[in-house]
Amino acid sequence: MSAANSRPPANPFYRCAGPNCGTLKGASDRWWLMWTSFDDYQVPVLYLCPWDDEIAQKEGTLHVCGELCAQKLQSQFMGNVRENMLRRL
Repeated sequence: MSAANSRPPANPFYRCAGPNCGTLKGASDRWWLMWTSFDDYQVPVLYLCPWDDEIAQKEGTLHVCGELCAQKLQSQFMGNVRENMLRRL
């Protein structure tokens, strides 16, 4: 059995990661994906891209139902970065 065949099947159900949202993704919804990274630039970076099935399955990816939830998550990210910067001072 190859490594690809030993992985469990992907979860076809996605819920929005937006604060107090939890909307279940439908087949025709126009969703977005968000994730963070630190490694590429040595500073916290927030990424946003249109829905992609492969990226959606990656660990750490946030599934976002639309602009409002994406904005709320961006605001949380920015607040967390500022708060952590202030703590270091």
